[in-house]
Order: sequence, then structure tokens, then C-alpha cells
Amino acid sequence: MKGYSEALRLELCKKAPSNIQEAFVELQGIIGSRKKSGNNLIYTERLNVANRVTILWKMVFGNSLSIDITKYKNAYRFSIKLSEEYFKLLDWQGEMPRDFLRGVFLACGFISDPEKCYRIELLPLERTFTHYITRALDAIGIRYTIYIRKVSIVGFPKVEKFLSSIGIRQGLIKLEEIRTLKLIKEDTNRRINFQESNIEKTLLSAERELEAIKTLIVNNKLPDKYRKIAELRLTYPQATLRELAELSQPPVSKSTIAYYMRKLEKLADDNIKSKS
Repeated sequence: MKGYSEALRLELCKKAPSNIQEAFVELQGIIGSRKKSGNNLIYTERLNVANRVTILWKMVFGNSLSIDITKYKNAYRFSIKLSEEYFKLLDWQGEMPRDFLRGVFLACGFISDPEKCYRIELLPLERTFTHYITRALDAIGIRYTIYIRKVSIVGFPKVEKFLSSIGIRQGLIKLEEIRTLKLIKEDTNRRINFQESNIEKTLLSAERELEAIKTLIVNNKLPDKYRKIAELRLTYPQATLRELAELSQPPVSKSTIAYYMRKLEKLADDNIKSKS
């Protein structure tokens, strides 16, 4: 589903922090994810994230940030210059991991198209920052994998728990709708494949039975006790064994029809072998 990550980010950006501490910890997640060693600039290509930083900053520190906007490739880059003192102050200490991870997701998170798979990736600029991310995930009990500086959360239960933990509500409803539709579609496909497989097996079995009956008739080897069953198969060449059992007079069980058909095939095989 196109734009699902951005829809989640937009929902989070609309969420007002309940207090200054929550705003501060979320800010730590954003700033830390975008900080690069030896550089006092942080940047993002997302306007809503840049706006979120300024709102949180104003709430926490009581002053405004200056954002520099530059054209970068086919988009705009929003850069914020911070002093080293602020970077030290915004170093996460382990408290309120859910709010911290909300900031991380806003700054460097991505969720794959849920119509294809359930996967969240958190990719900070610095490899060392993954330690903070995994520490927060451990604190709320979400399992993950790490590759260099990318932290991945895979599987519906873990993705659902992560999104719920960082405050996503509407996005989770959409995710559940997509999952339900996927399950219905998968179940329907399984049923169709199963039915097609059964139909194919039925037709192949019927074809073998017809060949056996014709062989016995041509060679005048069809026993009288099987003649009614053979005529029934010749009359209804595409019927299932269950249908033949119901059409039989008197009606018999499916297993009885199956037994008769196996006997007819064996008789035909024996006849062919004796001729050889």
C-alpha cells in the first residue's frame, strides 16, 4: 500500500505530547537518529518531521529553532544546527522507551507495504545509535534483528506491538483491515486450489476407469456382477465417486464404488498382461 509509512508519520505528528518529559524523550529519539559524528547539523527530508522537531523544541526549551531549507536532488532538505551542549543534553538515558522509539520511527523508520509483508526498519545515521534503539526495544519486549546499522522488526505480532507502543491507533486499524483481507484472500485461494486439485484428480481417475471398462468390454471380459457399475461410469464419465454412489440403484457408499472401480482396473490390467 503506497504511502503507509508516511500515513503513520502523519498520525504521530498530530499526536500532542502529554507533558514536557514525553516531548523531551521523543526529541531525543529524533535528534539521535539524525545525528552524525563530527557534525553539528541534523537534517530530514520530511517537512512534517521538521515541524514536529520545532514544536517539541518549543515545548521543552521554550525557544524557537532556526531551520535552514535547501534544495536537495528532487526534494528539500530541512537542516537544524545545534550546539554540542544540546547534543549532550539530548543523549537518551533509557527512560520512557516508547516515547523514545516514537521519535526514532519519525526520524528514520520505515514500514513495508503490509499487503506484501509485515516489516519495520529503523535506520539511524550512526551505527553506534543502534545500541539505544535495541535497548529501548528490549525494554518493551520486542524482538528484532540487526544488520550493520539497520534494526528490523519482522512479523505481524511484533509490528503490531511496536506500532501500538509508539502511539499508533488509526494506522493499526488499517493494518488489521489489510491483514483480514489478506487472510480471506489466502483462504479463498487455498480453497480454489484444493477444489481444482480435486477436480483434476477426479477426472484422471474417471479416465482410467473408463479405459479399464472399455478394455474389458472389447475383450468380453467384463464380469456380470460389475456390469451395472461399469454402465453407470460410462453414462456419467465426469461424475465423482460420491455422485456415482448416489446414482446407483439401490444407492451404495462411496467406498463401495471405489472398491468396484479398483477391481475393474485390476481386471483390465490383468487382461492386458495375459495378452502380452
